[in-house]
Amino acid sequence: MQQTTVNGVRIAYLDEGQGGNVIIFLHGLGVSSRDWTEQVDYFCHHWRVIAPDFRGHGASDKPDSHYDISVHAKDVLGLMDQLDIDRAHLVGLSMGGMVAFQIAAIAPQRLKSMTIINSGPALPDNTFAAKKMLWTRVLSVHLLGMHRYARKVAESMFPGEGREALIDIFTRQIASNPKKVYLKNLKSLFGWGVLEHLADIEVPTLMLTGDRDYSPVALKQAVVDAMKNAKLVVIADTGHGTPIEKPGETNEAIARFIEAV
Repeated sequence: MQQTTVNGVRIAYLDEGQGGNVIIFLHGLGVSSRDWTEQVDYFCHHWRVIAPDFRGHGASDKPDSHYDISVHAKDVLGLMDQLDIDRAHLVGLSMGGMVAFQIAAIAPQRLKSMTIINSGPALPDNTFAAKKMLWTRVLSVHLLGMHRYARKVAESMFPGEGREALIDIFTRQIASNPKKVYLKNLKSLFGWGVLEHLADIEVPTLMLTGDRDYSPVALKQAVVDAMKNAKLVVIADTGHGTPIEKPGETNEAIARFIEAV
């Protein structure tokens, strides 16, 4: 991996392939760019592929400072500036999809397209259900410790039979996060949103979802319906970790979409 300083923080990133078209892959909470291995290997033959570790994640710095979606978005834009990338296709999974939505809201001129995987334009904190979800996770981290908590998260990401190897890999990865930094990132997600900008976003958008993701397919369809230039693709028999569970179908869907933009 390569490293550069962005907004005063050392950011680690993969930079593979070459060409004028750039795809930037943005990972989810508590994991890292390594989750995009299958995508990097597939796309680097025809595109330049960038996959950063967000601050607080992977090989990037983990400062005891403020974390939220807008901070991560500014880091991505800063990395693009450092690498002389004017515009790029963004692909974001979960928290990475939230970061992509944030960039589409504040700097749409920097995007050629975005692919949002198992994510959305808001995570409210103003309902009982949302508050319960947040504080259940926070308490689980404190009561169970990072390793047992990570195991529960990994099991929820990959439901069904035959996913034990993936569960083990993701348990180790999530458990490796410093608890304090992980909790800062987790808490920052709730209450974030760009719903007020949704109808104005004109960036070509692919909403890609597993049929067994945490939120229902109908919710993603509602997001697509509220946007000007979006489409929905569902990948069957996958949960929250769609690109890892079915990389071939994921890669083909992203490639078809990008090539048509």
